[in-house]
Amino acid sequence: MFSSNDVREALGLPPDGGGNSYTSVSTDTRTLRPGALFVAIKGERHDAVDLLPEAEARGAVGAVVPEDRALPVTGLELFGAPDATRALGDLAAWHRKATGVRVVGITGSSGKTTVKEMAAAVLDLGYRVYKTAGNLNSQVGLPLAIFEAPADADLWVLELGSSEPGEIARLAEIAAPTDAVVTTVGPAHLEFFGTVGRVLEEKLSLVAAASPDGTVVVGERPAELVSGALELRPDAIVAGTGEAASWRPDEHSVEAEAVRFVRDGVEYHVPAGGRHHLADALIAAALGDALGVPAADVARGLAGYRPLGMRSALEQVGGMTVIADCYNANPESFAAAIEYCEEAFPNRRLVAVVGTMLELGKASRAAHRQIAERLVRAHFDLVAATGDFVDAFAGLRIGRNGTGVFAADSVEHLWAELAPRLSGDEVVLVKASRGVRLDGIVDRLRSFGSGAGSSVGPGAGSSVTPGAEGGD
Repeated sequence: MFSSNDVREALGLPPDGGGNSYTSVSTDTRTLRPGALFVAIKGERHDAVDLLPEAEARGAVGAVVPEDRALPVTGLELFGAPDATRALGDLAAWHRKATGVRVVGITGSSGKTTVKEMAAAVLDLGYRVYKTAGNLNSQVGLPLAIFEAPADADLWVLELGSSEPGEIARLAEIAAPTDAVVTTVGPAHLEFFGTVGRVLEEKLSLVAAASPDGTVVVGERPAELVSGALELRPDAIVAGTGEAASWRPDEHSVEAEAVRFVRDGVEYHVPAGGRHHLADALIAAALGDALGVPAADVARGLAGYRPLGMRSALEQVGGMTVIADCYNANPESFAAAIEYCEEAFPNRRLVAVVGTMLELGKASRAAHRQIAERLVRAHFDLVAATGDFVDAFAGLRIGRNGTGVFAADSVEHLWAELAPRLSGDEVVLVKASRGVRLDGIVDRLRSFGSGAGSSVGPGAGSSVTPGAEGGD
């Protein structure tokens, strides 16, 4: 992968005749492989400089280390850098340039991992595709994803995330995208961006970074995304069902477990329900079409898509339908999940287990209240709330008798209050940011629905209906 002088060139260091060869790059001694270059990044819980002896013992040959630091004595070849995280990105940028591979960069406030998975499934029928594993989309994750790309891939589908201004521009420097995709723009990470307008600017920086002869595809919402993308790239493709879309189906339908659309006589079927999955599938299809994948193969690729992890994954457990959406949460994705439940299950009892949408900053209180009111309008019969949603439901009435909201301060207490209220034939939406760890509720629902659980009773948590006396 790298010689010693390759590393020096990538980091802007003068050559010194070192003769090592590095077969991989690692930031984690636990997964480090023999022959690796270890990049000593300081984390929240530890300083990786202290792990240099361990890295050497596990087979590392060299290390990128902070300048002007006292270091443990090792036999490692050392490369000094002002910032180890930036050095990691510089190494990845050098490697990406050396490969000459085509790169599709994907970002957006929501849906980017889903579109990445769909796009990879589609493009794999026309290219040798490598895609980001999971959501390695940060200034550490993206370089690591790049280093893992196999040598025989001729197209990379990479996810780019952002939690602070300027991050997409930096990730674009690293990935050097040929093609750019922006799924949507909404109120995500407002703790760091402040306004949706600044989020829009951040996402559009990927469009600006795309190769002039590459393809740009954006979703149709919001209108500002469309106008902003077209201003930067008049040839940008807008994928959607509305009038603003330049790539749209002739007809479409949305069901609980699938979406379907037809374009130019070709029928596309995606085994994932809801309008948000339709929007994502149209973006992936438009990208495949633009990159020369035949329509029949695009349709075949989309048919093979499966939801990744806890992202809008629908499970049927006995008579209960569980929608596990515990990986990402912002007002836009929350509204999409609620709309999906309304449209797909109009005659079923709806239950929501909701936890905090993280990183919304000053907008958090209003955003949680807005979603709470949306759940009320959607006629959910029961809501189990934790975190910032507890105060958000204050004074709101939900369910047939207006007492269908209860709160608890932990997953264990939430489940203890929820289980006795379930009959086993509901549609249960579980939605929160990943850090809230509501996936524990999903595990319990699986046991409950299959008949293996539900023996707990009420009283273990703080069961309240905000704005009213008592519980259910």
